[in-house]
Amino acid sequence: MHYIGIDLAWTYANESGICVIADNGEIVYCESKVFSDEMIASIVEEHAREGAIVGIDAPLIVNNETGSRSCDGAIMREKIHGKNLSVFNCSKSFMLNHFGVVRGEEVVKAIRKRMPAFALTGDLTNKKHVIIETFPTGITLGLFPDAFPIKYKIKHKVKFETTKTEMGRMVNLLKRLSNFNPSVHNIEDFFNHSSSIHAMSKKGYKNLEDKLDAFLCAYAAHWLANHKGKVFGDDQDGFITIPIIDENEVCDGKSERIKVYNKLIRDKIPQIIEQSGMKAIIEKVPGKEYLDLLNAKLGEELQEYLDSQRVEELADLVEVVYAILDHKGVSRQEFEGISKQKVEERGAFRDKLLLKEVIDD
Repeated sequence: MHYIGIDLAWTYANESGICVIADNGEIVYCESKVFSDEMIASIVEEHAREGAIVGIDAPLIVNNETGSRSCDGAIMREKIHGKNLSVFNCSKSFMLNHFGVVRGEEVVKAIRKRMPAFALTGDLTNKKHVIIETFPTGITLGLFPDAFPIKYKIKHKVKFETTKTEMGRMVNLLKRLSNFNPSVHNIEDFFNHSSSIHAMSKKGYKNLEDKLDAFLCAYAAHWLANHKGKVFGDDQDGFITIPIIDENEVCDGKSERIKVYNKLIRDKIPQIIEQSGMKAIIEKVPGKEYLDLLNAKLGEELQEYLDSQRVEELADLVEVVYAILDHKGVSRQEFEGISKQKVEERGAFRDKLLLKEVIDD
């Protein structure tokens, strides 16, 4: 038996994430790239010969021409661990107008064409091949209510560095699953909370995000095979299924007091943290990763100056520049020489000149 999670892109041009967990709690596949429906169906078929539950993050049944599905409204009205969820309200006309297709329905068709035994249902009782609709935000609330919300999704108005910090917190929470029933044993082979997250570009980060969402869908399928979850809606007009741990299993909230940063810090920060009565968990990073983190830190400090216009932020920016020079083996004197040469050849910025146009006579 395998448990397959699919973070499905709603258009064919974007990447989807696919993750497969074996019955013994091992992640055996985890990838994010542009998949066609046939490619997805082929991967499912490969891992479903002995049975599989497939959890897909995408609307799989959309019968309503306008408005929202009943399952969407039902899940938003429900209090889960005392908290509310928000879901994307979709209709067939909206999906067709904006995406040209209800892709979740097409993927289900492709899977069932290869393996007709698959049932699209919220009832997992005595069924060997099942497809369910689920979604990562609901899964995280159901499994980690003490830490919810975990805002690791890239948002236009949220600083990318803040989002990266939330991703570090999310990945750190996955460690708990080694003690859950069912457990997953090799999470750190695919997801680690190292400081490399803060060195990621948006493209690399999105790839990680898609794989993480696929993993959450796969784990939800694994959990639901062993426990009764909550089904919102029905098989006729659309349903969403999420795992919800028992209130007695909810952590006491200590995870909220652990702030995960995973970013480069000044040398005396650990000492300052210890003096405040807290414990700092640090590690020394190797050369290539150190340079990546310095480059990320340079962007972070620049953004902080742009946001605040404070001279103190420029001091941080310059300190990062010095660290990069040290790493590259360039002395301050050499750097000053390079700077002076550029001033002599091209001038400085003291005359406040704005280049508006260049006319070729």
